[in-house]
Amino acid sequence: MRHGNAPDRTGTPADGERHSDLLDTVLTLIREVGYDRMTIDAVAARARVSKATIYRHWPGKADLVAAALRHRHVGVHIPADTGSLRGDLLELLRTTAAICTADSDLMQALTLAMRTSPELGQLIRQQVMPAGRVASVAVVVRAAARGEIPAEAGERDLFHDLAPAMVMSRILAHGLPADDDFLIQLVDQVLVPVLRYRAD
Repeated sequence: MRHGNAPDRTGTPADGERHSDLLDTVLTLIREVGYDRMTIDAVAARARVSKATIYRHWPGKADLVAAALRHRHVGVHIPADTGSLRGDLLELLRTTAAICTADSDLMQALTLAMRTSPELGQLIRQQVMPAGRVASVAVVVRAAARGEIPAEAGERDLFHDLAPAMVMSRILAHGLPADDDFLIQLVDQVLVPVLRYRAD
């Protein structure tokens, strides 16, 4: 539920450090109790701020959580240019695997929350998930410029969805490490063929 008719504000408060601590607190509470049981009261108490301060910047819980997720991944990592599509994909997947491993409990909680809260699901799909494509788009743009893949390959949702989905499945569903052996198989047997596919 949104709080009154407050506008959606995501600006940074004057105290940047307290702002960062507040958003970190949101994700900590989700890890501990889940999205449904996390309350603005609990966030305010844990972060030692007033509810009025929170509502001044975010109209409701869903907006606050979306802001916290954007804050956590504010510095999108663009893989170093290794000189090849294969090398760039491996670097991209290593970063993805590290994030999935560190945030596995948070991802599980939010996956459930997106099903029970349409508002949260919409905000994450609109405001958080597009940022995840920044790095993968950079990789395919470089590969297309080298002539390794067709120019339209970067527009294939299949590729952008496959990479994170398979890494998350490996870690969250199967409880196995996304080590280099797995990532190399994923790159060589799945991702590179998808990107190199040319329709007749």
